Amino acid sequence: MCMRTNIVIDDELMREAMEYSTARTKRSLIEEALHTFISVHATEKRRESYRTRLAVIRKKTAELRLRTSPSDLLREDRERQ
Repeated sequence: MCMRTNIVIDDELMREAMEYSTARTKRSLIEEALHTFISVHATEKRRESYRTRLAVIRKKTAELRLRTSPSDLLREDRERQ
């Protein structure tokens, strides 16, 4: 679905944006900008979700301790080989 919209955009801003884009029309430039905007914010949202999940996992595992130290586990593994 397409939505027809009239907007006023600063000409200098549009010219500068066109220099960084391969878009040939103002419409395609605006669409490219909207896709980029969505992509950046979706990536940021995924990262924040990852940070939140990681914090929950760290909180749950913070009090867990190995029965054997990591160096002892590595030594035992080397001895088995």
